Order: sequence, then structure tokens, then C-alpha cells
Amino acid sequence: MTPETTPETKAVCPFCGILAGVEPGTVIVRDEQKQFALIKSIHPESVVHWLAVPFEHSESTELYERQNAGRFIDLFEWAVAQAKRLAAEEPYLEKGFTLKTHFGSFETIPPSENSYPGHRVKPLR
Repeated sequence: MTPETTPETKAVCPFCGILAGVEPGTVIVRDEQKQFALIKSIHPESVVHWLAVPFEHSESTELYERQNAGRFIDLFEWAVAQAKRLAAEEPYLEKGFTLKTHFGSFETIPPSENSYPGHRVKPLR
């Protein structure tokens, strides 16, 4: 089971802090019943870059997926449904969108560098 969000995790986890309203951030949609939210990325890699997050704290994506496989899939399905629902408000979504998740520690390459053949993901040191 994933650890519950506590005052301590709200203080150190930016996602928990945004959901709790103690860190700056934009919540696009919040589902109290499912306990999921879409938040706007503070480091966008595209015109529309949202992060799908569960309300409960997790140390990493891979840990969350390993401990909550069904809920992890539900989060992805919910995110797709929300993106489709919000397409009228975000015209760029009508053309399609990409969902991705990060497993492991790595640094993404800025979008302008992604267009070069043979680009590589650089591991963090």
C-alpha cells in the first residue's frame, strides 16, 4: 500500500504540496471520488503538459506501479478520459496527445534536441 500523504510529505513532495494548496501550482482537474488530479507542469515539454497524480504520496512512479498496479492503470485511464473531456478547452488536445510516464532516474532532453536523429537520454549522475 502506498504511504498516506502526511504534513511531512506535503512539505517535501511538490505534488503533495500542490494538491494540498501549500505549494504553488495549477490543478487542471481534481477528482475527489477517484482521488486523482491533473496538474500543470512547471517545466512543460509541450504546449499542453499535464501531470496525472494520485492524491496519496509515493516515493516514485515505479514503486507506485509495483504497489498499486490496478490503481496505476486507473490513473492512466482517468487521465486519458480527462484529456478527451477537456479537448474543447485546449484546442491543441483535439489534434491528439501523448501520455508518458518516467521510470528510473533520468534527465529528459529538451524538446528542441529531440528532433536530432540518434538523441539519447542522459542518466543522472
